[in-house]
Amino acid sequence: MFMSVEKIFTLPVLISQFRTNLKKQQEFIKKTIAVDILEIKKDIDNTLTEKDFKKIFTYYGSAVPAVLGEGYCLLRGKKMTENERYRLTYMGALTGLFDDFFDEKNTEESHIKELVNNAGEQITRNSHEKLFIRFYVKVLNSGDPLRVKEHLNRVFDAQVLSKRQKDPGISKEEIRYITMEKGGSSLLFYRCAFPEQVSENERRMLYHLGGLGQLENDIFDIYKDHRDSICTLATKETRISNLRAAYLSLMYDVFTMVKQVDYPSGNRKRFLRFVSLVSSRGLVCLDHLQKQEAQSGGVFDIPSPPRENLICDMEKKYNHLRLFRYYLKNI
Repeated sequence: MFMSVEKIFTLPVLISQFRTNLKKQQEFIKKTIAVDILEIKKDIDNTLTEKDFKKIFTYYGSAVPAVLGEGYCLLRGKKMTENERYRLTYMGALTGLFDDFFDEKNTEESHIKELVNNAGEQITRNSHEKLFIRFYVKVLNSGDPLRVKEHLNRVFDAQVLSKRQKDPGISKEEIRYITMEKGGSSLLFYRCAFPEQVSENERRMLYHLGGLGQLENDIFDIYKDHRDSICTLATKETRISNLRAAYLSLMYDVFTMVKQVDYPSGNRKRFLRFVSLVSSRGLVCLDHLQKQEAQSGGVFDIPSPPRENLICDMEKKYNHLRLFRYYLKNI
């Protein structure tokens, strides 16, 4: 009873903090990556478009520091410093460019490796690579370059693995492993923005939290991934109840791991609320997909529903209510 009342009162505070963090980050962007992009726009080729810049501004450069970074600061119990925000902003900004080496540019793996391990504009071949190196060098020069390179190499390995997801014969076990590697390696890469040493309990928790985040993304991206012939746990599933069970199992594993990390109990509690709110979005999307399954006779068949029936719009009021309900129920 008292815990539920406490969660009801803390929810508006958490949401308000999200908005404040985002606004603060957008102001920070104007002084950093916005300046870099303005300079590089003076002389670019067709490997960079307004779509790339929009992704950097509205998602990677904003959400990584304002959501993931600020969420992590709840756990460690310290506000993000200016230098940490700087590193994390550029780590977020380079993420989309790095992903596009694999997803859109078909850049040779050997060349991507060279960009990661021998960062320098002299080895770049186009504007897309120059902007990536520009962002990456700022990250390397502002923190622990060896640690950053080590973790970006792991992200590289996960991206190479993910090419297997184009194989229609891939097993669910292999997809599950790739999902964890992609999400886990990415979150541990972002953790490099903070100087504190990572304990084994924290590393394990962040790895699984990243995997949960990747699975949530795949659930929301089910239409796009099916269209692009990418096999995920969501596109391969014919029963949403099975997908929900896998999601819940991983989510509760993460909740347990959060309680085991070496931080004060109050910090863990605040971070757990953050994780619960973010992961509840996946449950709302699963509700949406389960409704489509029920309308198609109890078997989930992606080609059947129109595109709009597979897109879960989190801006709708009834989805907000579902989100709040799951948040209150989860912890």
